[in-house]
Amino acid sequence: MNSIYWAWGAVLADLGIFLSPLILSGSFAAFLGVLVAHGAACAIVASSCYVWMPAHFKKPRAMVWLLLFNFAFITPVVGAIGMLFMTRIALRQAAKKSLMAVPISVELPEYDVQGKDINRSGQGAIRSRLGGNVPAEIRMQSLLTLQAVPNRVSNPILETLLGDSTDDVRLVAFGMLDAEEKKISVHIQREREALLRELTPEQRYACLRHLAELHWELIYASLAQGELRNHILGQARQYLEEAFAVGVPPNSGLVFLKGRILLAQGEIEDAQAAIELAVALGQPKISALPYLAEMAFKRRELALVKPFMQQLVALNAASRTRAIADFWIGSDNVSNFSDRRFLPHI
Repeated sequence: MNSIYWAWGAVLADLGIFLSPLILSGSFAAFLGVLVAHGAACAIVASSCYVWMPAHFKKPRAMVWLLLFNFAFITPVVGAIGMLFMTRIALRQAAKKSLMAVPISVELPEYDVQGKDINRSGQGAIRSRLGGNVPAEIRMQSLLTLQAVPNRVSNPILETLLGDSTDDVRLVAFGMLDAEEKKISVHIQREREALLRELTPEQRYACLRHLAELHWELIYASLAQGELRNHILGQARQYLEEAFAVGVPPNSGLVFLKGRILLAQGEIEDAQAAIELAVALGQPKISALPYLAEMAFKRRELALVKPFMQQLVALNAASRTRAIADFWIGSDNVSNFSDRRFLPHI
């Protein structure tokens, strides 16, 4: 910080110049001497202030330095002193911000994988507040709260409200569904445009994978029904097959997605083979067991469902899945029937 002594020395020299007899002299040489000495003092002060300033205040360099010089030059002594104090204040504020930005280590909160989920209203409770006998104000409030509900739960409810007798409810429900569908459609269009470019095998694989996942999201979020649902499932499967044909080593997540799509299309045997392959490739078994149990149930192999559920219990599944597993294995923990609504993916 030796430059601070130069800066205050320049201020004192500038003050001495304007208090000296030269300022009262009428000769041009005296005027030129005062002007040069004042300019040199201002240059020292401006340079010192520029050096001290935080980095984000220094650009553009020439203009910032010239602004500091002009401020000190136009208002002799007072301008230089003001600049020094303002620079000091800026330095203190920057120091406080830097102290606040220093990362600190904190202890992670204790997480209980067997703890109960956050209390949420079930589909039945939401539907009851959207019934035709409920006042319009309450119905609108309940409808808007669906924005905080997972799409898998909210979208089927919104579908039933498209035929509501109240115009406001019908329009809001349509707007919410339309906004969600458009958001996914924009991503699909973007990936399709990217697919037309020259891509490396890895880039093409990633693009096809994203397209398959986005089409599956339309199904998972219940945004497609009937024949449209079958068409989108077919497109998702087609993108998956093209991704596998690229030649990039298979990813467990993509193979797992293939199993879910095949299951949605009713091809249970192929779906089971895909899900078992995904587990072999590294997919967590806890995410595959509910599907394996579902497929066993659809084949009416009920003797296989219970072992799958016992494995879910051993792997500390989430409370809703755990409630269904407890029901199948006859556990004593099945006291709260409100938890046994559905498996989240079904």
